[in-house]
Order: sequence, then structure tokens, then C-alpha cells
Amino acid sequence: MEDGRVARVRRMVSRPEWLVAICGAILFVAAYPFVPAIQQFMLGPSLSEMILSLVLFLVVFAVFSRIVSRASHVFAGRWGAIEGRLANAVETQGEARRLREEYRITISEAQLDAARIREEARERGAWNASEAREQALMDARRIVEDAADKIRESRTNSLAEIHPQVEEIAIKLSERILGESPYEQR
Repeated sequence: MEDGRVARVRRMVSRPEWLVAICGAILFVAAYPFVPAIQQFMLGPSLSEMILSLVLFLVVFAVFSRIVSRASHVFAGRWGAIEGRLANAVETQGEARRLREEYRITISEAQLDAARIREEARERGAWNASEAREQALMDARRIVEDAADKIRESRTNSLAEIHPQVEEIAIKLSERILGESPYEQR
């Protein structure tokens, strides 16, 4: 069926058509000597024919009763096995549905966890990137400040070194221009 349910069909044990005809013929032959209306239309049987027909009827009845009982027993066993398998199939199908639902739930939970982990990784990545930018900016400022300090220090040192040399050059230049030493006038 479409919704997954199994329909159970129970049938009555049907007798084969030939068995009904044979049983009817046997009953007719066995009952023939005892029914007076039949004797009017047919010749009457002898005693030996009646005994023989009764014995044949009992033999055929015994054989058919064993065959039919064994066949019905085998049929009932097979029917029970089929019903057992059907019940087992229904249980297995129910178990499969339950496992499929558990699997779907597990998959959806795993997808939610994966989405959560991806979001956390994005947030961590953004935080790490901003942290790295801040650290890079702080390092850049420190480097610029250190360079500015070194430039100032180098300028101060250069001015300190150059200042005496400039004085000496200025004195020599003024001596050349004036022709005399500036220290002598004083």
C-alpha cells in the first residue's frame, strides 16, 4: 500500500472442484443399494456389490481424509509462516521508519551544530583579524615613534657635532673676510 501498511488477506480454505464431484459420486455409489427409489429405475445390486461398494467407499474415504488433513495441515503451516513473515516485515518496517526518523533528527542536529561552528569560526576570524589590525597599528605607531625619536636624537647629535665645526668655519671665514682674527680685537 502507499502509506506503508500491509493488508492482511484471510481466505477460507477452498476445496478443489474435482474433490466435490468425486465425493458426490462416491456417496451416490455407496448409497445406491440402500435407497429404494433408485432401485426402481435401475437393476438392483447383489449383496457382493453392496459390500464391495461399501469397502471401496471406506477405502476412498480414508485415503481422501488423510490427504485432505495432511494438505490442510501443510496449508495451515504455510499460512502461519506467511503471517509470521508478514508480521515480522511490519515490525521491521516500523523499526526502519523509527531509525529513519532518528537519522533525520541526527542529521538536522549535525547541520545545526555545523552552522553554529561555522558562525563561531567567522566571529573568531573577524575578532582575530581586528586584533591583528590593532596590533599592527600599535606596532606601526611604535615604530614611527621610535623612528621619530631616533631622528630627533640624530638631529640633536648632528647639531651638537656640527655646531662647533660651524663656529670654527664661521671664524675662519670672518678672518678671511676681515683679514684679522676676531679674538684679537677684544
